[in-house]
Amino acid sequence: MAWLRILLVVALGALHLSADGWRLPFAVLGPDQGLPSGAITCLTQDSDGFLWVGTESALLRYEGGHCRRWGREDGLPSGFIHRVLPASGGGVWVATLRGLVRIRGGRIETITLNGAAQPPVADALALGQGGRLWVLTRQGLFVEQEGLRFHQRTGRPEGRVFTLGGGPSGAVYLGTEAGLKAFLPDGSEREWGPDHGLPATGVAMVVEDGAGRIWAGSGRSLAMKAPEGLWFTDESRRLGASLSPNSIPFLDPDGSVWLPTQGGALHVSGTETTQLDATGGLPFRWVRTVFRDREGTLWILGTALARLQGGGRVWNHSLGTGISGEVVWSIARDVRGVLLAATDNGALRVGTAGLARIPGTEGHRIKSLAMDRAGTLWMVSTIGPTLWLHPGSRQAETAPLGDFGFAVNTVMTDSQGRTWLGHARQGVLRWDPAARRLVQEVAPRGTTPLGVFRIREDGQGRLWAASTAGLYLRDPSGTWKLFTEADGLKPFGLYGLAFLPDGSAWVHYQEPQGLTRIRIDQGRLTVLEQRVKGQGLHSNLLYAVEVDAQGRTWATSDQGLDRVDPPLHIGRQEGMVSEDCAIQALLAEGGRIWVGTAAGLVRYDVGPDQPVVPPTAHIVQITHGARQAEPPFAGLTPFPRSEATVAFRVAAPTYLDESQVRFQVRLQGLEDAWREVDGTRVRYPALPGGQYRFEVRAAQGDGAFGPVVGVDFRVRPPWWRTWWAMGLGGLAFLGLGVLILRLRVASLARGKAELEALVAKRTIELQARNADLSTALGQVKQLSGLLPICASCKKIRDDTGYWNQLEHYISAHSDADFTHGICPDCADALYPERRQAKRHAGDRPSAG
Repeated sequence: MAWLRILLVVALGALHLSADGWRLPFAVLGPDQGLPSGAITCLTQDSDGFLWVGTESALLRYEGGHCRRWGREDGLPSGFIHRVLPASGGGVWVATLRGLVRIRGGRIETITLNGAAQPPVADALALGQGGRLWVLTRQGLFVEQEGLRFHQRTGRPEGRVFTLGGGPSGAVYLGTEAGLKAFLPDGSEREWGPDHGLPATGVAMVVEDGAGRIWAGSGRSLAMKAPEGLWFTDESRRLGASLSPNSIPFLDPDGSVWLPTQGGALHVSGTETTQLDATGGLPFRWVRTVFRDREGTLWILGTALARLQGGGRVWNHSLGTGISGEVVWSIARDVRGVLLAATDNGALRVGTAGLARIPGTEGHRIKSLAMDRAGTLWMVSTIGPTLWLHPGSRQAETAPLGDFGFAVNTVMTDSQGRTWLGHARQGVLRWDPAARRLVQEVAPRGTTPLGVFRIREDGQGRLWAASTAGLYLRDPSGTWKLFTEADGLKPFGLYGLAFLPDGSAWVHYQEPQGLTRIRIDQGRLTVLEQRVKGQGLHSNLLYAVEVDAQGRTWATSDQGLDRVDPPLHIGRQEGMVSEDCAIQALLAEGGRIWVGTAAGLVRYDVGPDQPVVPPTAHIVQITHGARQAEPPFAGLTPFPRSEATVAFRVAAPTYLDESQVRFQVRLQGLEDAWREVDGTRVRYPALPGGQYRFEVRAAQGDGAFGPVVGVDFRVRPPWWRTWWAMGLGGLAFLGLGVLILRLRVASLARGKAELEALVAKRTIELQARNADLSTALGQVKQLSGLLPICASCKKIRDDTGYWNQLEHYISAHSDADFTHGICPDCADALYPERRQAKRHAGDRPSAG
């Protein structure tokens, strides 16, 4: 916790500036985070890192942008929560108006004392040695033994009891109207009263700090007893306001204590006392309690719940009376070390005593300022004349510089005491004190204006000028050389530059091109490195770049402040009043970074980097169908097919910047590769039946991912894919196959019988046909032999010797029948008159 101690010293050591307009940034949490806008009573953090918030109507577990709620409808004895503390075995103890319970693993566990049927009503709670819970009830004082078993330590004291508190020594303190009673770890007890220096009104608040000092008070009275002391000493002078009634003091991890008052939070560390109140940025006056989580974030509970942004390292000053503040264009130190700020409304001296506007600069937009070796303060403006303030003068005046003194971007003084000005159109100018005029060393080429935004001197005495034409370099001999895109630069004009310890330089451009690291040796420019968004930068549009004494590079942009290596981002989430930074308004010195923004001046106190611990992801809810399950998930039963759409809600209890938390998930059994998801809810619709394992891991921004956590579950397949359905289906298929085979065999048998019958029938028919054919063939043979026929009448003699007409014989010996007619020759022979008629017809001449 060494880093936390240093952080507290840095943050709280600067609280004295609060009265001068410096304010710490606080974010008020409310309905947007699932919290009520008020009526919050207490808060704590459990062993998993989740914040638990007690309200007047419910208990909330804050998961970062989302809250899980428990109320009477969920089993709490009452919705009014007046105290919540972490339980040593996990979960939290919850004291409600109607009883004390423990919530662990998402379940509400009821406590009974002395056989009482109802949960005990706890008037006060405290954690003693080993994290054991001490409970003050109407029956007396009880101490946690194991699990939900409690042992009664003593009866209830007479009179009013105000508070119960534990200390790092293991002692538990009971504050009453009679004084203070201590229960020591060795079992002994001690008592103190008004005769020992305690307030006469009793002890309403008690806390032991890391050094063993006991702080006890009530109202406007505060007393302290050192470990070796016998008496309490009056420390009421430390109080700026009355101690808040029914409040809870807080022991910080560094051993200091926070005391809630009606005028803010009083921080006591040894002899040092600081007050965090409305003048320092606290959004309310009355404080109920203070709490610091394991990541070092400070939470203040009053009329609302507020969270300190930026770890107490970011301070804002609007510099103006309105909420918008003033634009700060340039920041510098004078020869006496006083911080100077150039604004839209003149130049300011920023000191511990407050702000002082330099007379004569009111109403002028000052873009840059610098003090020369003679003590003259130069103040230039892009829309007005150059002003200067001579040593001994009380009021700034317009410098008699002619046209060159009007519309100047930047001014600087080199190691030889020379003053250089970068003009908005006329290039590089040098002040000649002997001639009392400006000399134009680098002029525009042709009619194109030459704007110069930054002039700086390196360790070799060379001047570098960032301009609209490129980078000008002046060697010690006085020769200027221009480097452009032809030498490796981006083809855009330059805004600024800064030197690194090795002699190289960063340059940035008028266009969003990131950072380019270059080196110029022997007249040659070499590009060494290029940085763009995602490589230590949140934007490519850079407005200023500086290198601190440790060689770390800082850059401002339209997205706030970035440290390049190792990467660190400061923006609105970290408490900057505005992320819109001004051109060249950046100063890195010692342990502080000063940034000019569109809403005022921002100071970042550099300290040791907080150890980066990757956040641990948690699966806080599983939804399957219309059902929900919460941790622990060991007893998950298989999800039926009707609940195969499964959704998971995940959380990572880190509160540095909830918007930067990243989640990666995978569902083994469906996907093997990790994939990044938006938000904290992951849904898998209509999962097929099978065994699955859902896994998730979390990271903060671009950091490493934390451990993998997962949960196994099974989705039941549809009934037709169960083993019994598939077995029955297999048996049915086998039976169907056998049935089909038997029917096929029977069908083949029937076909065979029918075929055999058909073959027999066809055989008989064939035999009959063969017989008929044989007979016909026999007859055909008789006709094919030698037939005796009459040469004259053509009659045929049969086998019996009779002569038959030809047609009769053939009809009798074959299937042929005959019809009768007369051929033409026979007709002519039988009818001669027909032939004569035909002849006469052929002698007539034809018609026509």
